[in-house]
Amino acid sequence: MQLSAYRAVWAHPVVRQAAILGFLGKAPWFGAAIILTLHVVDGLGRSYAAAGLVTAVFTLATAVSSPWRGRLLDTVGLRRTLIPSLVVLPVAFLAATFVGYGWLLVAMAAVGLFAVPWFVITRQMTLAAVPVEQRRTALALDSVLTELAFMFGPLAGVLAATTWDTGWALVTFALLSLLGALGFVVVNPPLVAPVRPDAAADATPRAGMRTWLNRAVATTFVANVAIAFTLAGSDLAIVGAMRAMGTTHLLGVVLAVWASGSLIGGLIYGGLTGRTIPLTFLVAGLALTTLLGSLGVTWWLLSLAMMGAGLFCATSLAAAVERISHHVPERYRGEALGWQGTFATAGNALAPPVVGWVIDHQGWQAGFLATGGVGLLLAALGWLVLVAGVRTRRRIHATQRGRPSSLSA
Repeated sequence: MQLSAYRAVWAHPVVRQAAILGFLGKAPWFGAAIILTLHVVDGLGRSYAAAGLVTAVFTLATAVSSPWRGRLLDTVGLRRTLIPSLVVLPVAFLAATFVGYGWLLVAMAAVGLFAVPWFVITRQMTLAAVPVEQRRTALALDSVLTELAFMFGPLAGVLAATTWDTGWALVTFALLSLLGALGFVVVNPPLVAPVRPDAAADATPRAGMRTWLNRAVATTFVANVAIAFTLAGSDLAIVGAMRAMGTTHLLGVVLAVWASGSLIGGLIYGGLTGRTIPLTFLVAGLALTTLLGSLGVTWWLLSLAMMGAGLFCATSLAAAVERISHHVPERYRGEALGWQGTFATAGNALAPPVVGWVIDHQGWQAGFLATGGVGLLLAALGWLVLVAGVRTRRRIHATQRGRPSSLSA
């Protein structure tokens, strides 16, 4: 591992812009998400189920809009993509402060459709700024900073919502997040490299997904479902475990230890040199270490288990984006990253009902087993698809060379 690699990546001005503006935008955005739940429950006096429906509407709208927003980044650029968001989002969040529950659902649907594609923007900027040999380090840095934003944003959001009016706290955090988006509009950083080897291909009209969707990209999308499902399921299982142990007051400690493992793992991965670790192995590692959470019969044992699982969190996320960057032409990268976000959203949406049902009927330990088990199954599916693709390519290559394939039997 070479931590000096991070100094070389940080030397790129665009990387610094992506890191700073991305953190300033993501942290309050994550905080606004937790405030939204508290606003529905405390501010409007509704149930947690009602709060979950609001989140589901927002999540579904975001999943639908992600590929479209990514495609806009590819075709019209960052500034023209974000200006509609800067117009719609403040109005939607201000309306959410004063309207009742029904109109809140409408407002959050609008927020989801015009949400700032934070992850796509920072990753595209980062990929455009660094040479190929620095991609892993740069993407690991992006994942680590996202993890930090996820640590601080919700913490600040809970503090604001419990000491202030939830409606105004929601608006404040949303507007703070949009300041980061405004910063991107002002600097208007490049999303593609200045000199690109596929420049000749860019002169041809766009041909849609069939141009870039291949077996490797498809398996990466499956891996994103596995990663998101495992992380969301782990989150729920941790809450169930801490409640069962009667140590809910230490929940923040366990989550912080889990996040610290992710930070460490991401930094180590970004500093590695040499051969790339296969994404399937990283996803399988995440799933296997999540299974060990079922052995955490005390809060400190659970913390240790989740720290081990955390080592694969930011690492897997960075590796998934790295694979996309190698298999998708630059002019389609925003759309591909948008679809990647949609599949991750699917994993996030699937985990709570599945893992929640398991916890309700079998206990929190079964919740960890179900979470890790699904992650393993999806990792195995991705591996089988890749192996089938390798066999097919070898068979075609052998046939073209005029000799029988050794794999045809």
